[in-house]
Amino acid sequence: MALPIKKKAQIKTEKLILKPYSEQDIDTFIDLLTNPEITSTFMVPELESRSRAEELVRKLIVFSQPDDTKHLEYGIYLNGKMIGFVNDCGIEDDEIEIGYVIHPQYQRRGYATEAVHAVIAELREMGFRKVTAGYFSENTASLRVMEKCGMQKTTITDEEDYRGTRHICKYCEICF
Repeated sequence: MALPIKKKAQIKTEKLILKPYSEQDIDTFIDLLTNPEITSTFMVPELESRSRAEELVRKLIVFSQPDDTKHLEYGIYLNGKMIGFVNDCGIEDDEIEIGYVIHPQYQRRGYATEAVHAVIAELREMGFRKVTAGYFSENTASLRVMEKCGMQKTTITDEEDYRGTRHICKYCEICF
């Protein structure tokens, strides 16, 4: 049985605040989920319409609330503006896989590393024993984020057909 996710109302880091999404984030969130630079490296379902995208975002808003103990969802905010998110990609017992996105306009400034590092610390506090994250082999920037957060490459490799392209997916993990 999966450990419960005990989210805080917010996590403050040096430059960022991680917190639940709100209705005011819907347009920004849809922009993230439909940005071609993001969808080329982060697996997002094909959102065929604005209403389908809005439906997904509204579901994620509910998942991000502190009273939801089954999902890890945090918006990443810089100066009050949502610039990305961290979420779970699967939870089993005391092991969790996470994913994360930073808007391309805010990449290469350490924000992903800062956010992921904070979430890993939070997950450790919650009692998780292992945190994993996957990346497409060509996404070396994501690998660097994971390594800066203390994660180590594993030997696990998957092949994923995503949006018409076959990707090699590799993984990193940190154990406590």
